[in-house]
Amino acid sequence: MAPDLAQRLDEAKGGALRLWEERARRTVPGASDREHLVLLDGLPDMLDELVRSLARGGPAAEGEVNSHNASHLGRQRAIATDFSLDQVLREYEVMRQVLFEVLERSGPLTPDEREALQTRIEVRIRGSAREFVRVRDEEREGSKHALQRLNEKLEHAVEERTAELSRTERRFSTLVDGVKDYAIYSIDPRGFIASWNGGAERMTGYSAEEVLGVHYSMLYPEEARLRDDPMMHLRAAAIEGRFRGEGLRRRKNGEEFLADALITPMYEGHELTGFSKVVQDLSERNILLQERDLLRMDTERLRSEATYRERFVASLSHDLRSPLSAAKTGAQLIALGSMSAEKTVEVAQRISDSTDRADRMIVDLLDATRLGAGQTLRLELEECDLLQIGQQVTTELAARHGPRFKLLAEGPAKGMWNADALRRVLENLLSNAVKYGTPATPITIRLRRSTSRMILLVHNQGDMIHIADQAQLFEPFRRTADAETSGREGWGLGLALVRGIVEALRGEVSVSSYPNEGTTFTVVLPLDSRA
Repeated sequence: MAPDLAQRLDEAKGGALRLWEERARRTVPGASDREHLVLLDGLPDMLDELVRSLARGGPAAEGEVNSHNASHLGRQRAIATDFSLDQVLREYEVMRQVLFEVLERSGPLTPDEREALQTRIEVRIRGSAREFVRVRDEEREGSKHALQRLNEKLEHAVEERTAELSRTERRFSTLVDGVKDYAIYSIDPRGFIASWNGGAERMTGYSAEEVLGVHYSMLYPEEARLRDDPMMHLRAAAIEGRFRGEGLRRRKNGEEFLADALITPMYEGHELTGFSKVVQDLSERNILLQERDLLRMDTERLRSEATYRERFVASLSHDLRSPLSAAKTGAQLIALGSMSAEKTVEVAQRISDSTDRADRMIVDLLDATRLGAGQTLRLELEECDLLQIGQQVTTELAARHGPRFKLLAEGPAKGMWNADALRRVLENLLSNAVKYGTPATPITIRLRRSTSRMILLVHNQGDMIHIADQAQLFEPFRRTADAETSGREGWGLGLALVRGIVEALRGEVSVSSYPNEGTTFTVVLPLDSRA
């Protein structure tokens, strides 16, 4: 310990002398008007001697009091008649402060290092003071009493320092033991518990008598002990200078709790003497976080339900009235009896189409309401031919939108599904492609069969669907920003129903959209939805 301190002092003495001269001129009476060499006379040699004394180690030798360098400053100051003994002591006090300050710039001194340095400084204070008094004794009477008072003062200072150290240790022990919210204890280098505070007893249920001398791995769950976590944490602390982490710990009653632990190594010189550990119980924090998350979920759910109800009412009052109004108008025209037979048939057909559209919208709305409530659509499963269903749907849509639909099947397309449900999926996907795709461009339907799955792809040319819109495209009453501003009819239920039906058939639906490549909806179904 002392040889290392000697090396640090040797490296720092130049800076210490400069700092000492600056402070001495500012705080010691009579020093401000002294020449540089006169003011520093003897100090460099005295610091060199102090370095050699520390390098030898052991306690300070009392003979150092009478060494040449120890007494030179006292003699030099005694010769200067305007210097007093108090000024000499003040210079040494400044030197003591400067030495501790400069040395601790590179790291704190241990209690033993502070004691070694303090003792040697005091030895030199006594040597310098004695020489000062000896010289002054030749000039005036009473120097002997001054030296006696000095020795008493030094001894009293040592006694006070010792008592203060003892009081500090007791206060620290009382403080640590009084901390109830944290477990604070120390561990020897092998992992055995060496001290245990009241907070540790409160947190774990173990008293100090039960744990002192026991390996601290007893506080870890069995799985963590099998992984050797306790010793790995100590090794990490020794290598990195600290270890901090969260993990499960075990109480005396067997209960496990989440803890935040900080492990710090303790050294005497370069020797590892143990570890200090501070543990915080995170159980209450986790409960608060869970309650916060549940509250957020409830708030979000209520907000979603309110939004859903608003959209439901808006769709019901606006979109559903359109086909009913068309049917009502047609019926009024027929009731007037002023149309030809051919025109009457045409209006009657429009009435039928409008009521069919209203009926489909009501069915869609009821299904969307079930999906919005978190329910799954119930479907009766039977053997279906998706190719045949695709041919029927494309034929019907081609009659209204022209021969834009290309149905391509790569092998058979039969499976255990629900024919009406698949028809609704295709109708919604193809109607969506017609509505938002580039007009008069082909719309391609591909059927691909793997060992256990059927894949349905619907592709159309058109503008890219933005990434932000893709994320919510299958939500009820959700439409893209472009769709809302385009003026195209729609109430945002088609794709939500597609997803609900596909999931009811134990499948998945997704969308991909890229610039200049168009948009593709992909439906993946198991060949047997009963599985």
